[in-house]
Amino acid sequence: DNITLEESQHLFNDDSKPQAQMKISFSFVKESSDEKMKDSVNHMLQGLVFGNKFSMEHPEQAARLYADNYFSTYHKDLEPMYREENAEMGEEPNEVWYSYEHETETKVEYYDKHLLTYRFYMEEFTGGAHPVNFTYFQNIDLRTLKQIELNDLLIGEYDEELTEMLIAQLMEDVGASTKEELEELGYGTTADIIPTENFKLTPGGISFLYNIYEIAPYVIGPVEIDLSFKQLDPILNTEYMVVKELRQ
Repeated sequence: DNITLEESQHLFNDDSKPQAQMKISFSFVKESSDEKMKDSVNHMLQGLVFGNKFSMEHPEQAARLYADNYFSTYHKDLEPMYREENAEMGEEPNEVWYSYEHETETKVEYYDKHLLTYRFYMEEFTGGAHPVNFTYFQNIDLRTLKQIELNDLLIGEYDEELTEMLIAQLMEDVGASTKEELEELGYGTTADIIPTENFKLTPGGISFLYNIYEIAPYVIGPVEIDLSFKQLDPILNTEYMVVKELRQ
């Protein structure tokens, strides 16, 4: 099922003042033949989206408390600043610096057998030049009710080999013939390109996602690198149940 919430509040509860806007679209498990599994999965999803503070609440209550906390912080942090700037300038401050927006959107990216892959997108504007956005994935093993990590999927000392695979695939994706050329295009300039735990499992392989600023400037945007199971075969844990099911 899905919970949607869309609200706005003005500073000082005055319609003439700047406002904060919030949109939430939260997907959660409503029905399951296994109540323990349902609750455990929802707690994990709520922890990812709303934080551990609200992870153990009922989904509707978690969304409500998260929104209330957002607006409470907005009023608490910005109203004193607004008053102070107003007093110093003798006029109303620039509205754009006090106009906030927060959007959360989630969905089930993939579900089959023992795998649930969940996508969490967040966009936030806190005044200034532009908003920022992030996407995170959570891959849940429904047998163990734990988040799947690279150590579950890959074997051996895989870091160096996986890094080379990621760089080679990115070079192919953007048409770079050398690592130096890749850097000239902006990739790997904000941080080294190394394996990330922010990935999604698909029937074809593993898709690694780097959010803005993680390996490239804002102007490039998020970077997604797809590696097939065939590419990953030398380091793939083929005995792991979820991998077996995805490759069938």
